[in-house]
Amino acid sequence: MVKGDEELRLGQDVYLENNLDVPYVARLTEIFIYSFAPTEVYFNARWYYRKGDVHEYAKMAGAKADVLYEGSVLEAEPKELFFSTHMDENHADCILRSCAVHYWQRDRKPSLSAWDVVNSSQHEYLAWRAYDNKNVHALTKLVSKKLRDACEMEGRRGPQDLEKRIVGPSGSSKKSREVDQSSPLLPDELRSIWLPRKHLEVWLDLRGFNKVATGIIVRCAQIINGSRTFYAAYVMGIKRAPRPYKVGSRITDIMFQVRTQTGNRLVDITAISNVTCTDLELSRFKVPLDPEEVRKKIRGLQQAMRDESEHFEAEDLRIRQELEERMQQKLEEEARAEMLEEEERERKERERDEVRRRAAANKQENTEAWWLSYTNKGGDDKEREIAKLRARLTRFKKIADSSTADGERENARRLADQAEGKLNSLLAAEEEEEEEEAD
Repeated sequence: MVKGDEELRLGQDVYLENNLDVPYVARLTEIFIYSFAPTEVYFNARWYYRKGDVHEYAKMAGAKADVLYEGSVLEAEPKELFFSTHMDENHADCILRSCAVHYWQRDRKPSLSAWDVVNSSQHEYLAWRAYDNKNVHALTKLVSKKLRDACEMEGRRGPQDLEKRIVGPSGSSKKSREVDQSSPLLPDELRSIWLPRKHLEVWLDLRGFNKVATGIIVRCAQIINGSRTFYAAYVMGIKRAPRPYKVGSRITDIMFQVRTQTGNRLVDITAISNVTCTDLELSRFKVPLDPEEVRKKIRGLQQAMRDESEHFEAEDLRIRQELEERMQQKLEEEARAEMLEEEERERKERERDEVRRRAAANKQENTEAWWLSYTNKGGDDKEREIAKLRARLTRFKKIADSSTADGERENARRLADQAEGKLNSLLAAEEEEEEEEAD
């Protein structure tokens, strides 16, 4: 549907008129018309509750006191809304404008940065809890299947940009730290979990060898048609060799169970190179890895190297530190680019809002979209009702004059007569009040 300059679709959150200072908020779940009034638009809406609504509806349902959450009386942030299964039908007239409700479907409570995002915009809200049968539950802990299914559906078609707009303490986007934990791995990140043979030989004599060696990438040598070639492999675990073998001046029975693009195999330390993987070898490395586990491994390796720094050469530590800094710089550059793109989108949105505001200000007073130009002076609800009835009378008269269907024409005339009667009654009462004040 179109309201003024806005195009509203299913899944859009909107303000609904309620004759109060704070409008209702709901999500459009269905838009339709009736055959007897094809120019009249109706919609079904899923209502969001505010904190006061939660306590009120719970008491209406039989609760003896205010709703509790985690053992205390329910409290909420100013921009927090509560998801619900409450739905009903409304006329498009009651829609004031669009807004946005972000869903926080995570096991932890919303961060301060998430609240900063919604607080920075006048028409944005956050929902991370739901009201259901006199109780409130986190969206990740809903006890009703009906509520879970509804929340999952609305979460998919609602706003999806909250994470990329969350900014961390350094000013970089939090997406590079949280959401990007599951994004594709960078070549430098794969190199960050690579270990050379000389490091593995050092770790053989240190605590935690199995933990360090599992989950790394190694560069292995193999002989094919008499030529020595190399490939990148992922270490899945440590095995014992059938017979001990010699590594330098020591004897060991350690074998690495590795995975490559062609399958699993066992390699010993002597087959592992001291040279890092080439770009070509990494491009051929088709082993599926969990990005979150790899990034966790990077942090673990960095900490392990620092803890045992006296066993490694200063040059090795410096190289690994430079690799870490270079990778972090790339992530920060990506975050800055995303922030610039977001700022540009916000600037364009502000420009569009300004155009809409100016267009609304130029609307005639008797337009059907009366709420775009109506300003409530002094909180007089009677003036609001008069403006609405005038617009409704004009609309139904147009339908009655233009319709060719007898049923539709008669229905429009009936509705127009009702609107005119109410309008005349209000105007008459207003005139009597003015005369009394004049006397």
